[in-house]
Amino acid sequence: MVKVGIVGAGVMGKMHAACYDVLPDAQLIGIADKDVKKAGEIADTYKAKVFSSLKELLSDPVDIVDICLPTYLHKEGVIESARAGKNVLCEKPIALNAGEADEMISETKKAGVKFMVAHVIRFWPEYVKLKEIFDSQSLGRLRNLTCRRLSPAPTWSWQNWLMDSEKSGSALIDLHIHDTDFILYLLGRPKSIFSQTTKTEIGHSHVWSIFEYPGRIAMAEGSWDFAANSPFLMAFTAVFEKGVVEYNSQKEKTLAIYDGESIEYPEVESKKAEGSGNISELGGFYSEIKYFVECVEGDKEPQVVTPEGARDSLKLVLAELKSAESGEKILI
Repeated sequence: MVKVGIVGAGVMGKMHAACYDVLPDAQLIGIADKDVKKAGEIADTYKAKVFSSLKELLSDPVDIVDICLPTYLHKEGVIESARAGKNVLCEKPIALNAGEADEMISETKKAGVKFMVAHVIRFWPEYVKLKEIFDSQSLGRLRNLTCRRLSPAPTWSWQNWLMDSEKSGSALIDLHIHDTDFILYLLGRPKSIFSQTTKTEIGHSHVWSIFEYPGRIAMAEGSWDFAANSPFLMAFTAVFEKGVVEYNSQKEKTLAIYDGESIEYPEVESKKAEGSGNISELGGFYSEIKYFVECVEGDKEPQVVTPEGARDSLKLVLAELKSAESGEKILI
């Protein structure tokens, strides 16, 4: 049984707590947050302890510290946990700059602990299916890929930190990195990137990027510019030699495969957790957390998302930022 402590009682802290609750081999020991009332709300739900700080949590016998803090606090939380000998799962992005990411990787390696960044799209059922199709070449070679992630501004965060570009990196780093990371995971490093953005008072709030590869193109769009009552959208269209794979989170049948003759709607709902009911609403969050718990239990280094891979995704987004600000194509 792996014992877990969560740091940060916000939206992601609640989501991660729900995931641990349905994992038979994990026990949520405590929730740490400066706002002990918020921490208490989660702790009461899952019969866990309340801590007012990470330092307090680290004095408890936990095997995993799950960092659900704002991005600008990731480095401090990860390094402090690693130095205490705890395995660390950290919400994405790994950090706001490559220097901080390198420090986090160095310190976790020095401490000999497992470290994974929660790039959840690598575990999201529809994206997992796309990777299976890509790897198997069942539809032939991928010709092009378009990813979209469109959202109203996230005005709900603690002390409104997401709306402060110095703390979140705005939509470009906080939101758009999901698709940049998946493109890197699927296709590797591009030859070049060209990006354009809409810049508002909250920073680069809408981004369009073209990733150039030998013989194929990937494009990604991400936005926090949509009206408050607009529904969130994540979607992709992957054009292969022998068909098209399309995902749209707003559709009843989210995933469709067109092969020129028929349409297939694969079942990609999350399976039921052992003895814990349906976990479909937890989606990729359940799968990524289950994976990390299994890595810790089995003493295996995470391979689906490595610390270096998370750092490389950040570097790619920062190259997009450079392209947007210079108006030039960036060679990678």
